[in-house]
Amino acid sequence: MLKRNRWIGLAAAALLVAGVAYASDVWKDKDYQNWDEKDIQKILNDSPWAHPLQFGGGGSAAMAAPLSAAGSDAAHDGGMSTGTGGHGLAAGNGTPASQGMGPATSFKVMWYSSRTVREALARGKELNGTSADEARKDLATAPETYEIAVLGRNLSAFSRDSDDNLKSHAYLMMKRTKDKIEPSKVTVQKGADGMRPVAVIFDFPKTTASGAATIAKDEKGVEFYTKAGTAEIKIAFDLSKMVDKQGPDY
Repeated sequence: MLKRNRWIGLAAAALLVAGVAYASDVWKDKDYQNWDEKDIQKILNDSPWAHPLQFGGGGSAAMAAPLSAAGSDAAHDGGMSTGTGGHGLAAGNGTPASQGMGPATSFKVMWYSSRTVREALARGKELNGTSADEARKDLATAPETYEIAVLGRNLSAFSRDSDDNLKSHAYLMMKRTKDKIEPSKVTVQKGADGMRPVAVIFDFPKTTASGAATIAKDEKGVEFYTKAGTAEIKIAFDLSKMVDKQGPDY
């Protein structure tokens, strides 16, 4: 399983800098060892694995507002610091079903367990001075569950809710069959101060009790849903696009 404290900071940091757009799919065109900072920004912000969205203040949803990416390494402190570079993001296909987070608040929902995201986080650590052996050592073992992370500066509604409530108000729903997977675990990741939540990670089982795959090979998409308090987040992931040089990646 991923060492979340080592990785979540960089993913959370990639939220706040605007810049230029990119045309190519770097996860197909280049080996991850050759990704540069801009490639990492694209993967963590504007890719099939990462969808930004924004709850607008005053009850409106400003879905087209630019979010951003940062090059700083906050992986050890879970911070939200920003770096240089980055690019403007489209809102993806996220739909906030209701508000409840107060003033305009930016979020990102990321398929955190994917090979592509984990490689981007590892490569980001390398570019920030971590040795290749150290940065890549967790890539050899794939996570045992599907992990989806909700990142943002204001996750107070999630931190106030109990783990059981968070589990009962979250699911992955198959696009084709409408079958739902409930999370096996929900983890609220805290920042360096041990108080402020910087991410909420939802673990979903890869197999059923009988050993069958929870996401069938012919499934084309899934919908992630979560609710905390009055805040609801609904994001559609297109599995047909979640493919890297090695094949399907989720």
